[in-house]
Amino acid sequence: MILFVCPKCGYADINELSLCVVTNRVSKWSETGEPEDYDAGEVDWESEMPYDTLNLPDHKPKTTFECGRCAAQFETPKPAERAQLPR
Repeated sequence: MILFVCPKCGYADINELSLCVVTNRVSKWSETGEPEDYDAGEVDWESEMPYDTLNLPDHKPKTTFECGRCAAQFETPKPAERAQLPR
């Protein structure tokens, strides 16, 4: 098994962070047209909005990972050393 770890602390519990759009229906408005309250949010799985707002040439964000121990964020995990592999 190939194992990768956090480049900062060496921990193997790594999460991939992802972008998604959450729609929040406005349930209450102010007299000036500002939202004051919302219904429960819902994930819009078909929206392309996050990619359009990133202003990247190919509209594809870079993969970002986060360490489950030290919370460091990084784009490339480090290959685990042989001594770090579980037996």
